Amino acid sequence: MQKVRQDRMFLFLAVMSIVTTMGFQVWRTLFNNFAVDIVGLGGNHIGVIQSVREIPGFLALLVVFVTLVIKEHRLSALSVAFLGLGISFTGVFPSFTGLIFTTLLMSFGFHYFETTNQSLTLQYFDTHTSPWVMGKLRSYSSASAIVIGFVLLGASSVIS
Repeated sequence: MQKVRQDRMFLFLAVMSIVTTMGFQVWRTLFNNFAVDIVGLGGNHIGVIQSVREIPGFLALLVVFVTLVIKEHRLSALSVAFLGLGISFTGVFPSFTGLIFTTLLMSFGFHYFETTNQSLTLQYFDTHTSPWVMGKLRSYSSASAIVIGFVLLGASSVIS
């Protein structure tokens, strides 16, 4: 397994998984407070936005068609970039329609990355190694979610 940890594809997937999880965790943690306190949305608005967030999950099958044009590992990196853009633009568009747009952009990035991440893992690693790789990537993601949670907790105590 030490050889797998040094594999370039494993390192690529590990970094992308960590970054994606950290970004999504920050968004999830801060979104509700931002939507209520800054934008002034109610529960029905948040429900609509969360429903829109699931649309790209249903459309993840379109990855098959997108990979006819873009190589899968590039699509994976592009998906993480879309996730980051959606998260970073959230504060730029503090309105109901702005949050729908940024949430949709972020969600396309998240769902397309998750799809390509699993596909690349199954393509680049054999049947005995790929379950280990998937488990290791999930453990990295979980650890990064915990770390970013503590970072946000520390930042909130400093800011307030």
